[in-house]
Amino acid sequence: MSKRALWLLTMALLLMSCSTNNGRSYVETKMTETLEIEIFPNTSKMFTYRLRWPEPAPGQMNGMPGSDRRGAPNAGVKLGRDTHDRLLVNTAYVVEHSGYCRDGFFELDRSISRFHLWVRGECKDGATDADRQAFGSKQTLTAERWRKSS
Repeated sequence: MSKRALWLLTMALLLMSCSTNNGRSYVETKMTETLEIEIFPNTSKMFTYRLRWPEPAPGQMNGMPGSDRRGAPNAGVKLGRDTHDRLLVNTAYVVEHSGYCRDGFFELDRSISRFHLWVRGECKDGATDADRQAFGSKQTLTAERWRKSS
């Protein structure tokens, strides 16, 4: 590898490490992130992590060529081979930084479309009394919950 190629690779890695989104995808878009959680009596901790493009206000869909059902040109996520992996990186970050899953998770189901991506999962660790105190039995967390801890 030439010195120039090595220098370019080093600079690219340095720029990625300075990123404010912690290597996560889609978080610097208009998409809304949520984590729907539910703790069951048997200590199972289930969740659904969602990224959703905002719905247009009534009358906003403009129907212009190049626009989509959300009323903005080229809105939504550009789907590709790595979309699932990128979604899992986001999911792992959120369940860890929200404090919900301490030991990782099992992916149970997923859906990927341009306007709505989600992963349904179960934490590998069981719920403790502290988890029940912190999260209750069922609620929806927003990005403020995991951004304040990072």
